[in-house]
Amino acid sequence: MRRGLLILMVFAILISTFLVAQQVELKFLHRWPDPINQPFFENVVKDFEALNPDIKVNIQAISNDPFKEKIKIVLGTSEAPDVFFTWPGEFTNRFIRAGRVMDITDALVSTGWIDDFVYSQLEPFMYEGRFYGTPYRIDGKVFMYNRLLFEEAGVDFVPETWEEFLVACEKLNKAGITPISFGNEQPWAISHYIGTLNQKSVPEDVWLKDLDPAKGTWDHPGYVEALKKFTQLIPYFNQFPNAIKHAEARANFFAGKSAMMYVEIVEIPYIYTDAPVEFQENWGMFVFPNTGGPGNQNYLTGYPEGFVISADTKYPEQALRFLKYLTGREVGRREFAEVGYLNGIKNLFDKDEVDPGTWDAVQLVLEAEAMANWLDSSLHARTWDVYSVQLQMLVDGVTTPEKVMQEVRKAADRVRAEF
Repeated sequence: MRRGLLILMVFAILISTFLVAQQVELKFLHRWPDPINQPFFENVVKDFEALNPDIKVNIQAISNDPFKEKIKIVLGTSEAPDVFFTWPGEFTNRFIRAGRVMDITDALVSTGWIDDFVYSQLEPFMYEGRFYGTPYRIDGKVFMYNRLLFEEAGVDFVPETWEEFLVACEKLNKAGITPISFGNEQPWAISHYIGTLNQKSVPEDVWLKDLDPAKGTWDHPGYVEALKKFTQLIPYFNQFPNAIKHAEARANFFAGKSAMMYVEIVEIPYIYTDAPVEFQENWGMFVFPNTGGPGNQNYLTGYPEGFVISADTKYPEQALRFLKYLTGREVGRREFAEVGYLNGIKNLFDKDEVDPGTWDAVQLVLEAEAMANWLDSSLHARTWDVYSVQLQMLVDGVTTPEKVMQEVRKAADRVRAEF
């Protein structure tokens, strides 16, 4: 008996030693080093490692803007992560063109893995007919509003058209209420406004052509009209938007210092952690108003975010295993419960399992005719560098819509010449 037990113990030790000897190490890079998301990822990795003792996952987290610079530098080097966060669109496409992101199409299709996802949330990770990543969280942009402040100002309607939106802003302004909170210290915030207005103000074929860095000319007059519409909102923002962070503007909005804010649906959980009870009980949302422009008015601005695998990974099979776990159903349910995000898996929750606000917002995303990607993620980096500076100048009133687009066209011309 004792001899049998001893043999089993020795066998277990040998197996354990073998697994350790065979263990591979994956480098995993994400962009949420905050005290809520970081522990979540650490626990997800621990659970994955317990299920996959042949894999060790080393985590690195870098916040949003530094991440954008870091990933450009490390891809193609020995420091490249095996699995890393990304924004689909041109931000990722440039890395795909450079051969730095692994094509996962065969793995998705041959195993039926592709059928796990809401296709509209997987499609943004496609480039020239091939898939390169999977969604980690879905997102879209809506106007959130304070019902009590609307009532106080006599705004008894939810704006559906641009004209109605301006009427609501003017009524709020006359009542001494700041109509819109806006924090643009980091200009990704204004990219959401301008990206939305561009899509609605320019014919779709022109807009899609201009998003292609090899073809974009940005000379359609609709882009100037989009900026002119945006300047109509500037008097209704809080003072000094370029000096205020988005999170600070959101805090002011929750505190009742403004009536509306253009927010991402992934910000809804903050209502229940950061906002007073009075706000929690009296908020609503509506989609960006119909501008009457030639673009499709039924699009919703927003795109999923996700993860991809480095084409230079030494361990593609193990990296695929981790990616499938990370963006799968089990982690997706934990993801919502612990950090408030929803991934792209089909039928992840029933209606009674999430709060009504989140349910309604997610349905807007899933039922949208199509999604318009964030402008800063859609553009070639050097075009966006120019665009973003010009847009902040526009907010400060030191340039005009016409001059902004002149500079954007020059930048796009330089980029296009390289292709």
